[in-house]
Amino acid sequence: MSEYVESVDIDVEPERLFEFLSDVANLPSYMPRLSQAEPVGDGAVEVVATPRMPDGSTVEVRGTAWTRVDNPGRTFSWGSVGGRHGYKGSFDIDRRGEDATLTVRITSGRADPDGVRAGLRDVLASIKDMTEKR
Repeated sequence: MSEYVESVDIDVEPERLFEFLSDVANLPSYMPRLSQAEPVGDGAVEVVATPRMPDGSTVEVRGTAWTRVDNPGRTFSWGSVGGRHGYKGSFDIDRRGEDATLTVRITSGRADPDGVRAGLRDVLASIKDMTEKR
């Protein structure tokens, strides 16, 4: 299992950023390989994703994920249920003056560290773009 960490400063109020990120309905808008996320109760979410395989192809994967919202700490965590890569992650939002620093942490057994890091940077750039324009 490897852990990957990336951060970005975002010119948006931390509480507003947390509200956006922790709303499960918004997941497909900023996670490029996630096409559907439907809450089913007790933090469980039915998801449909199209991950990129090492050969560059994509496959459709359906599964269940768990989510956890820690509002006082402004942390939104998630992970796969029964996935073979032990995937889990979190968004931590820290105050930076009037704005926010967003840190994403991913733990995964996936064998493509460069791909994971590139994916994290893409997600952070997407979130920054979406939330600074709102």
